[in-house]
Amino acid sequence: MNLKIEIVGLPASGKTYFYNHLNKKLKKSKNNYIQMKTFKDFLLLKYFKKKTKINLIKKMTYMLYVKNIQIKSNFLFKKEYKDLNFFLSQNLKKNKNYSKILSLYQNYVNTTNYTTERKLRILKNFEIDFLGATLFNSKFKFNVFDEGFFQKIFFNFESISNLKFNLKKQMSYLKLVPNPDIIVLLNTNIENCIKRSKKRIDGFLYDKKLIKKSKKMYFNKAVINFAKLKKIPIIRLNGTNSIDTNIKIFFKKIQKYNN
Repeated sequence: MNLKIEIVGLPASGKTYFYNHLNKKLKKSKNNYIQMKTFKDFLLLKYFKKKTKINLIKKMTYMLYVKNIQIKSNFLFKKEYKDLNFFLSQNLKKNKNYSKILSLYQNYVNTTNYTTERKLRILKNFEIDFLGATLFNSKFKFNVFDEGFFQKIFFNFESISNLKFNLKKQMSYLKLVPNPDIIVLLNTNIENCIKRSKKRIDGFLYDKKLIKKSKKMYFNKAVINFAKLKKIPIIRLNGTNSIDTNIKIFFKKIQKYNN
């Protein structure tokens, strides 16, 4: 049985840091039961194998661009981007719930103060991840993801009385998206997350208006409550622990499910 492990936490809680160090440790060891791949990896592999109008060399070059930089370029890969979009649309329309899921996620994205361009980029990444999740196939016992569908709505951009993405919509979204089998929660308090984010060169940044707007409800509690309701195990890691300590705790905890 393949188990999907999703890393969840506030921005700058240490999710990516934990994921990258775990990945390095696994590469050094003779690991044969934990895989570190993204949903995008599964999608791109399927796309590469599918015969389309784009030849394999151009497709491979574009795939490397998508994997390491971004999906869309204003100057490069216009035909390849169009080809990938066609592949996405043809496959996504096979899922009868996808339109509703995308609409719900769009409600969440619209609670942010991001630019229109950034919102569109987020939605396109969601398409890719969603299709990648439906194509997920692994021989490994555990598969670790640092950007799953619970994490995608974890941070609360609005107040507790959020009308754009209220509790009912949150629960509807969580019921429809691919669920993890285990959650790793980076439990880092908001003060530490804010301090860390200030040191970032890029990525998510907190601001005073956002903190005030959220009214101390910085994450959507529906995510954790839904996981408990569905009896999805939650491995809690203290975000202020050393990375070695958290990795040791992670290995110790997952052994319980390594049957």
